Amino acid sequence: MSRLSLQMGWRLLRRELRAGELTVLLLALLVAVTAMSSVAFFSDRIEQALTRQASQLLAADLVSNGNRPPPDAWRQQATQRGLQQAEAATFPSMVFAREQAVLATLKAVTAGYPLRGEVQLRTQQGLKEGRLAPAPGELWADTRLLQKLGLRLGDSVRLGNVSLRLSAEVLREPDGAMDLYNFIPRALFNHADLAATGLVQDGSRVRYRLMVAGDAASVAGYRQWLAPQLDRRTRLEDVEEARPEVKSALERARRFLGLTALLSVLLSAAAVALAVRRYLARHWQSVAVMRALGQTGGEVALVWGSLFLWLALVAGVLGTVAGYGVQAGLLLLAQQWLGAGLPAPALTAWLSGPLSALILLAGFALPPLLALRRIPAVAVLRADMPTSSRSLLAPLLAIVALLGLAAWQVGDSTLALWLLGGLVGFLLAVGLLAWGVVRLLRRVPLSGAVGWRHGAANLARRPWLAVIQIAALSVSLMALLTLTVVRDDLIGAWQKSLPADAPDSFLINLQAPQQATLDALFAKVGRSAPQAAPMTRARLLMINEREVKGSDYEDERAQRLAEREFNLSWRAAPPPGNAFSAGKWWPAGSTQPAFSVEQGLAETLGIRMGDVLVFDIAGTRWQAPVTSLRKVAWDSFQPNFFVIAPQGWMGGESASYITSYRAPDKDFNNRLVAALPNVTVIDISVIVREVKAVIGRLALAVETMFSLALAAGVLVLWAALAATRDERQFDVALLRALGASRQQVRAVILAELAWLGGLTGLLAGIGAMAIGSLVAVQLFNLPLAPNLWLPLLGALCSGAVVGLAGWPLLRKITRTPPTDILRNS
Repeated sequence: MSRLSLQMGWRLLRRELRAGELTVLLLALLVAVTAMSSVAFFSDRIEQALTRQASQLLAADLVSNGNRPPPDAWRQQATQRGLQQAEAATFPSMVFAREQAVLATLKAVTAGYPLRGEVQLRTQQGLKEGRLAPAPGELWADTRLLQKLGLRLGDSVRLGNVSLRLSAEVLREPDGAMDLYNFIPRALFNHADLAATGLVQDGSRVRYRLMVAGDAASVAGYRQWLAPQLDRRTRLEDVEEARPEVKSALERARRFLGLTALLSVLLSAAAVALAVRRYLARHWQSVAVMRALGQTGGEVALVWGSLFLWLALVAGVLGTVAGYGVQAGLLLLAQQWLGAGLPAPALTAWLSGPLSALILLAGFALPPLLALRRIPAVAVLRADMPTSSRSLLAPLLAIVALLGLAAWQVGDSTLALWLLGGLVGFLLAVGLLAWGVVRLLRRVPLSGAVGWRHGAANLARRPWLAVIQIAALSVSLMALLTLTVVRDDLIGAWQKSLPADAPDSFLINLQAPQQATLDALFAKVGRSAPQAAPMTRARLLMINEREVKGSDYEDERAQRLAEREFNLSWRAAPPPGNAFSAGKWWPAGSTQPAFSVEQGLAETLGIRMGDVLVFDIAGTRWQAPVTSLRKVAWDSFQPNFFVIAPQGWMGGESASYITSYRAPDKDFNNRLVAALPNVTVIDISVIVREVKAVIGRLALAVETMFSLALAAGVLVLWAALAATRDERQFDVALLRALGASRQQVRAVILAELAWLGGLTGLLAGIGAMAIGSLVAVQLFNLPLAPNLWLPLLGALCSGAVVGLAGWPLLRKITRTPPTDILRNS
């Protein structure tokens, strides 16, 4: 491309922008680039953080993570190889201070922690940072724990049987900063104080971590020595697999945000296609003049091509800046899990915006741009645009551009093809429905005001443009209604489905001798204590003499279940609220080996009636056939179990106990924890509030992306209105020439926008209502209670959006004198 063509293209761009000829096209590119670049920035910064902080996520180079303390032989081998060592024991428990109790994640660490990364603290002497660990008798707490208990540095905090002095506030914890499920506060104390707390009992959920660090060869040799000695309760973690659940969850979030961004790009592409064709259709005479002045077809294409090149670069730069702002908001919403101080985005992320603008514009502008070369010089004498032969190049380039952008966005070409096909299919389905509504509108006899009749007629006269506008706007509006109104309806319906006396607290880690104390606490408030169920950790080893391995299952949930430990219990009577789908409960007092399995677990792992299961409990094998399958109401807030055995057969096994209850008063849980310091009380209402807050944050992030899709839908509306502007001007001129007043013409235009907005909102509301009903019944097992106000709400919202967006473009038509339009026509 010559320098002269670039200069002419730049001048032409400036002139066209000032004249407003490229406004819709520029805005469509801005929305697409903003959506693309925001997801590119988001994923790039997270990927860099996970790569850069991989060792810090572990606080070591290699970690053994299990539910038993590591053997002394493991420590001795690490010492012989010259490796640094540190240990940590992590478990949930209650923290007691100022006559209040709060559930927290406690971590007991040894000297030398962390081996990689640094701890940042706020102490009474100021900020400290480095490889630091609490001294015996001291406790460090994060900001959330300080706020919930109203603590200050120097206060006394009780953990079980010991009181520790709060000596520091944890500002950064290397292996805790990326905890995706970090819903509860955290606290660190010295490993030497762990035994004195009395918090670790039979059945306690403790994860023991032996951390080592050193040169790569020594770590690799130690790993090779240690791996064959691990049992199924212990796993090795290194920098390559640090926090795989975090990586998996963030990858899913990135793909979902990429999908919503792809919807914005798809809708923007429709606006780009309409805007480009309208622009070139309005300027073909300028091309003919240039040809008449001696320029060749190739030179003309270069000038107009340079204009679109400059436009793509301008839109790419501005959209990239806007995308950076959007991703900053997304990261702010996710800061609870991601932490602060993420690395700056790489250069490739900054280039994604301009490149996506170039790809999108090339895919949709290149075919009509190439057609300009075939406009002859004699066309300057014609009033109508010369016809051009149809080519497959335009749709092929458009498909290639969209597929390339989709593959770039989701990082997988095959998945991109399926996602793009699904999106296009969904849009086609909505478009088909819209086409049916428009056709119906054409056939229904309308009476009443002239404006409403002619507005409906105008909409029906251009059915395909109406379908494009309705489909583009209704899809994005339906998504926003689902994320806002339907989400709140589902949460409200779930809360209403709970009985008024439903338990609001779970008590775990209760020991058998403590049952009398629990009974006395409830007796003081005039209530009988809830029945506690025994619970022990068990791992499924075999099904019918076949070893259970996660690698044998394709389903991801089945793989997790095969590798994890179950909470196994035993009872004499069937649990309340459980329905039997196969088999029957064992006779009272039975001592025969038997297992009752939850139906969902059985279906996932392929367990059938009569299958013989082998479980490992603390090194002892328990073998029995499956005698019944149960349907469990997991949302009943009662203790439920995947697997239950007869009490007469397994009742002698050591266990902790679990129960649920409704707290008689707001201070009851504090008094209970004060009397039983080793137990953990989980306030369900707090968890529900935390989950609702998380859902709110995630929904807000997705709403942000769908708002871009709605903006793209508005741009499709603008592009479609602009594409028919000349035709509408001629229609208005005829109406005025036949005696229609300006007020009547204005009424017709406003009525057309009202019909368009009402039909769009009606489809969006019905779609959101259908999605909400489907989710309620199929996923949450809630009663079917569709929100009948959604279609009306959708129609009102869409009417407002379409009216505010469309009227500024069309009101100029009513102000143009009809004589000018007819004379030029």
